[in-house]
Amino acid sequence: MNAGGGAGPSRTFRVALAISTCCYVLAVACGMYAVSGGLPAFLQVCLWGVHGVVLALLLRRLGPTETALGAALLAVAASAAAGYVAGLAREDLTLRQRGEQVAVTVVAERLDPAEGRKGRHSHYTLERAEDGSTIPGEMETTSDLYDVGRRLTVLVDPEGEIHPRTPGQADPAAELAGAAGLMLVAVAGVGWVAWRGRRRVGGGASPPGAAGTAEHPRGGGAGGPAA
Repeated sequence: MNAGGGAGPSRTFRVALAISTCCYVLAVACGMYAVSGGLPAFLQVCLWGVHGVVLALLLRRLGPTETALGAALLAVAASAAAGYVAGLAREDLTLRQRGEQVAVTVVAERLDPAEGRKGRHSHYTLERAEDGSTIPGEMETTSDLYDVGRRLTVLVDPEGEIHPRTPGQADPAAELAGAAGLMLVAVAGVGWVAWRGRRRVGGGASPPGAAGTAEHPRGGGAGGPAA
């Protein structure tokens, strides 16, 4: 009889737990993204901490403790970063949905104050080319792209909550791709723990016949010469 037959969970259980843990990681990331706009930063940090503890406990069922803790930390950090990057795309998506394309003229420009090596963003005051009325809010760019008098087409938020941006600036593709890549890293961490745990379980069993070899060494059979 194999004494170690019940030492670990079955392969089916491990696969189901790994898939469930990946789904849990994705669900928490989506949930935190949905509620992050209305929660204070301290509460968000607490929720991420609780998520990390729960995730570490789940991963501990899949692999070694050290690997599980490292993967849990990686998954939480990657998920939080993905939520931040996706949040950058939130305004772009909103502006594309409800924004109005307006022809404008740049009438003023200002630069951020110099702060060491930090880049200085440019801020532009815009007027409608049609009637000369001022567009609410300034358009911001990471470098000096436009001169006073330049005519542009921008997306303007009718509700005035989002600053105007050019259609190119309001493209969320890069942010969404970055968020997806970070979530892939988080899920890959779960897969890594499951793979390490599978190797440990598979490599811990003694090969068949090893015990018999130890009990009957070569040259010491029952028919050997008596002392």
